[in-house]
Amino acid sequence: MLEELIGHIILFAVRVVDGILGLFGVLRAGSRTLMENSRVGESPMEAESRRWWDRLDNRWFWLSLLLLGIAAALGVSRNW
Repeated sequence: MLEELIGHIILFAVRVVDGILGLFGVLRAGSRTLMENSRVGESPMEAESRRWWDRLDNRWFWLSLLLLGIAAALGVSRNW
């Protein structure tokens, strides 16, 4: 019973953070296509911001995969 509750809490947290990062990803996709054409003149601040978002996306992928694995190991039935 407790394991299932913890699993559902983990699953909910992953869904919320994934939704928030998905929203930022959609907003960033539009600006990314505009910047792809003008990367030659990219400022150091823009380059650092782009690298930061890429690192965040990569780390969130592995962290969410780990959390979902823990939730599945606790026996949570996922209804996606």
